Amino acid sequence: MKILVETAGSFQILYAEQNELVRHYGITVVQKSQTMTEHMAMGQVLLRGQVNDEATDEEWLETLAGSDGDEELALASFLERFPVDAESARKAEPAKVAPSTTQMDHNKGQKGRRAAPNDTFKE
Repeated sequence: MKILVETAGSFQILYAEQNELVRHYGITVVQKSQTMTEHMAMGQVLLRGQVNDEATDEEWLETLAGSDGDEELALASFLERFPVDAESARKAEPAKVAPSTTQMDHNKGQKGRRAAPNDTFKE
C-alpha cells in the first residue's frame, strides 16, 4: 500500500533504503513502511490518505497540475482513482533497495588534473 504524506514543517525526509523523498512542501506519494510510520508517530510526517500500489508520485503531481493547484480537489480525485483494495492493504513492506557502490560522474577522477602541483610538497 502507498500513502500520501506531507512534512509537518519546512524540511524534507529522505528514505534512502527505498529511494524515496518526502518533499518539504505539499503532498508526496510514498510506500507505506515502518520508517514512515515512525516519522508519523514523531509528528514529522502527516498522513493525508492511503492509495493502492499502482499510484505514483508522478501521477499525483499530474493530478495536482490538472486541478490548477487546488490541493483538496486533487486529493479527492486521486483517492477516488486509486482506492485501497484488500490485496494492497495486506501487502508486505517491499524489500530494501541494495546500496549502490557506483562512482558518481562528478566524483570520478579527471585525466590531466591533480589535487595539487607536484612541487607543492617539497621536503
